Amino acid sequence: MEPDYQMSIYVIVGIILLAVIVFSAIKGLIKMLLLAIAVISAIGVWIFVQSKGFTLLAFITSSPAPWMVQTLAWTLALLVLAIFFHGMSWFSQLFSFRSGKTGACSIITTSLMCVLMMWVSTIAISYRGTISRVNYYHDLALAHQQGQPAPPMPMFTVAKNSIRSTDGLAWLESIDPLESPTQSNLACIVAYGCTLSEREYRQFYEARLKNSGIPHPGRFLELFADPGLRKLVAEERFVSLLENERLNTFLQYKNTADYLQSLKNIL
Repeated sequence: MEPDYQMSIYVIVGIILLAVIVFSAIKGLIKMLLLAIAVISAIGVWIFVQSKGFTLLAFITSSPAPWMVQTLAWTLALLVLAIFFHGMSWFSQLFSFRSGKTGACSIITTSLMCVLMMWVSTIAISYRGTISRVNYYHDLALAHQQGQPAPPMPMFTVAKNSIRSTDGLAWLESIDPLESPTQSNLACIVAYGCTLSEREYRQFYEARLKNSGIPHPGRFLELFADPGLRKLVAEERFVSLLENERLNTFLQYKNTADYLQSLKNIL
């Protein structure tokens, strides 16, 4: 029976060692995840202040200067990093064997970390939903070409729409530095048109875009025929399509951006 007893001891010791290793790995993984979220959150805050800084400073001064925007952006970004680093320090103490008291500062830090993590999460879901929506119109054009029913709306797009349409959460769109309904709507139209053949996209243009009221609508035909844009769509590189300079230039003409921002039904 002694060998069995020794074997049981080895098994127990092995399980304990494995549990310690797994716990240490998970703890390290969570700390790495929090560090990544800290950096992403800081960058997100920096981008947001860069785009909305003059509006924010207008509550303090009637003539905000560019240096004020830069100072505010970097200060808030560093503050976000400080909050997360303090939170990670508290997280390490929480799962250590040392005893200690959780002060009000740690509770506030943890709360701020949770808020920032939720903010970053909603931005990530929103951006993924935007890309999925552009992809959807590419798939929709393929379905129309083949005479098949329309594909289902992507999960992330549905999630984004659910979050943004919920009472009390619609304001999240105003603090999303990556949100651009104008760019998104145009990218969806381009993804649809560039999927079609020349005869098909001309029919689409005549039926839906020519008399839409947008200034100089013939520019859509130039986008649909552009080899670079058609290649991006064919290769399903929708992130590059969304940020393409051709689309930015298209939106600069007169009130094109205003029209596309208010556009509800693309097709």
